[in-house]
Amino acid sequence: MPLNPWITLSSFLTIILPLLNPFVAFAVNPQGEALLSWKQSLNGSTVALSNWDPSDETPCGWLGITCNINKEVVELELRYLDLYGTVPTNLTSLVSLTKIILSSTNLTGSIPREIAILRELNYLDLRDNALTGKIPSEICNLLKLQEIHLNSNQLEGSIPVQIGNLTSLKRLTLFENQLNGEIPNTIGNLKNLQVLRAGRNKNLGGLIPREIWNCTELTMLGLTHTSVLGFLPPSLGLLKKLETIFIGSSLLSGQIPPEIGNCTALQNIYLHENSLTGSIPKSLENLKSLRNLVLWKNSLVGTIPSELGNCKELSIPLAISKCQNLEALDLSENFLTGNIPQGIFQFKKLKTIYLFSNNLSGEIPREIGNLENLHNLDLSLNRISGNVPAEILGSRNLTYLNLHSNLITGNFPGKLSRLLLLQFVDFSDNLIEGTWPLHVLPQHIVFFSISRNNLSGEIPFSICDLNFVKYLDFSHNHFSMIPPCLGNMSDLINLELRNNNLHGSIPKFVKCSNLRSLKLADNQLEGPLPRSLVNCKKLEILDIANNKVNGTFPHWVVNLPELRVLLLRSNNFHGSIGNHKTKFSSPNLRIIDLSHNMFHGHLPSNFFKYLSAMMNGNMDSGGLQYMGDDYFFVWRRYFYDFYSYYYENVTIDVTIGIKGNYIDVVKIHTLLTTIDFSNNSFKGEIPNVIGKLGSLKGLNFSHNNLMGHIPRSFGNLTNLEWLDLSSNKLTGDIPIQLTDLTSLAILNLSKNHLVGLIPQGKQFNTFTNASYSGNFGLCGFPLTKTCGNDEGQQPPPSPTIQEDDFGFANGFHWKVVLLGYGCGFMFGLGMGYLVFSSEKTKCLLNIIYGERRNKV
Repeated sequence: MPLNPWITLSSFLTIILPLLNPFVAFAVNPQGEALLSWKQSLNGSTVALSNWDPSDETPCGWLGITCNINKEVVELELRYLDLYGTVPTNLTSLVSLTKIILSSTNLTGSIPREIAILRELNYLDLRDNALTGKIPSEICNLLKLQEIHLNSNQLEGSIPVQIGNLTSLKRLTLFENQLNGEIPNTIGNLKNLQVLRAGRNKNLGGLIPREIWNCTELTMLGLTHTSVLGFLPPSLGLLKKLETIFIGSSLLSGQIPPEIGNCTALQNIYLHENSLTGSIPKSLENLKSLRNLVLWKNSLVGTIPSELGNCKELSIPLAISKCQNLEALDLSENFLTGNIPQGIFQFKKLKTIYLFSNNLSGEIPREIGNLENLHNLDLSLNRISGNVPAEILGSRNLTYLNLHSNLITGNFPGKLSRLLLLQFVDFSDNLIEGTWPLHVLPQHIVFFSISRNNLSGEIPFSICDLNFVKYLDFSHNHFSMIPPCLGNMSDLINLELRNNNLHGSIPKFVKCSNLRSLKLADNQLEGPLPRSLVNCKKLEILDIANNKVNGTFPHWVVNLPELRVLLLRSNNFHGSIGNHKTKFSSPNLRIIDLSHNMFHGHLPSNFFKYLSAMMNGNMDSGGLQYMGDDYFFVWRRYFYDFYSYYYENVTIDVTIGIKGNYIDVVKIHTLLTTIDFSNNSFKGEIPNVIGKLGSLKGLNFSHNNLMGHIPRSFGNLTNLEWLDLSSNKLTGDIPIQLTDLTSLAILNLSKNHLVGLIPQGKQFNTFTNASYSGNFGLCGFPLTKTCGNDEGQQPPPSPTIQEDDFGFANGFHWKVVLLGYGCGFMFGLGMGYLVFSSEKTKCLLNIIYGERRNKV
């Protein structure tokens, strides 16, 4: 049967045409063509746009497209897609658009000026992209715009002054960009504006324009983390519908205007981290809907009275007790005085109270037990006294309790274990005394510190039942025994037991895979350092200084891959530190102190050769960082209407020898690298390889039996700030290369057998006799002993005396000069007697000095 040629052609075209250019013979209208053209320009995945079919008559059924009754595109809405393209520019056929939403779609480039042709546009949302460039002023010609959301991009430049043209605008969000300049006063033209958020633009500054108070529909004003400055004007009270004012971390000054009490719809006041002064206005009594009052880190003054309900003149005013919906109260880092007001604890919905860093005194009110919803209580850094009330157990949802640095007395509250949700407890730096109660902490505790109190007795074994604890600090007390089970707490990151009366041996550490800091210094611990510490692969700081620990040098310790600080000072260690065959590996070790022990033998060249962290001479790389910056405790913390994860940095708290003094430090700069092998019995020569430790800050080999020359390679230690080689048997001269150490502030070479000229110049001109005393072969400045040929070895001449003035011309011998001085002295003495015994004295003085004249 013969085939119909037309049917064959039709079938052929049906198969072939879709394989050809997809834009051949479109059925879709021009609006669809414009959208497809934009789709083709995208670099990301377009799977989500797979139903954008060019064979459709209109794009009205496509994902993200909405049309009106006339099948015209009125909305383009795409969210949370990885489009990786730019904002559409081919918009001439899309003038019917009333809404564009392209948020979180990874768009780059600038906002096109062509958007100005969309005269019907009332909603523009380009937030959460990577848009750059300026906000085009052409946007301000779209007079029907009601909402503009451009936040969370990388936009630059200023807010267009033409923004005042958009009189229909209700919401304007520009936060989290890189905008600068000032907020234009034309903002006052926006009578319908309800939300203005331009925070986190750190270079957006100037005064808040007074015209903004014309925006009487405003409910949200957000300018936090900007550089806006000046006073909050009294006209703030005109914003009757204002619910949230968020201008924290800025440059505001002056007083909080009492007119703020007229903003009766206010729910949230965030004015923290400014320079506000004066007291908190009592007009807050009108704010019955207030939920969050955040004023920390200002310069507010005044007292917090004992009872809010009875006092008329308050810092925290009487009115605040009427804010029954208050959930968070933050008045920290001010200068508030007086007792903690009992009225605060009437707010049944309170979840957060931050009053830290003030001068509050008195006891913690027992009414704290009324706050069943309380999550966070921070009263640290005040002068609060008395016992912790037992009623605190009524706050059964408490997770964060910080009372450090106060005057709290009595025994430690023994029933905190009933607060089952408690994770963070800090009672450090108080006056708590007595013995440690059993089963005092809840099972889920993660951070606990009781340091710097007067507790005594044994640390109970029950502490080892805390399976989630990461930070334990019992330091600076009078505890006597370490429970052996502490070495089996697998989640523990930081263990502080220094400065107690601990005796016995150091327990074995078996389950210590997360331990990063172990501090046992300043106790009476005995026996060897347990080799089981090799299980602590993450250990960075090991401090057992000032104990009675004995044994030979623990070679296995310096093989811990993360070890940065090793303090074995003032113990009973003995023996040599390896030999030329001993293998060392200390890539991260920055501070090592073996002083005041009984080590002997040669200084180990192999050991110094592998101190990689001390060899990097680039002291500026990485910026300002401290050891322990990445030690933190993380907990979920309620604030600002949501839960957030908060990072609490852990302090280092060790004692380090710096420039001849022992200094307690709580932060150690990562660039601090020191070696202290002093007060031992090391012998032999100083290894040349030490000259390769280019980042070394301090080196102390004093009080040993070292011999030989000072290595000339020390001239490479350009970051060295102190060098102590005193009380040894060093010979030879002082290497001239040491004058290149321009950072050297302290030099002690005393009590050796050094000889020759003392080098001059740079830092060496600042050192005194004490740096060289006891070296009887040394000569030259600053010593009084001169060398056989010491020209150039004297201190630099005075600016008013030339170098030649110190020489003797024409062959005069010093004896001849001395004779001349003697004769001259006798002659002058005789003439002086004759002159001053005559009546011509005044005349002669006038001839020599001239007449005396009064000077003003």
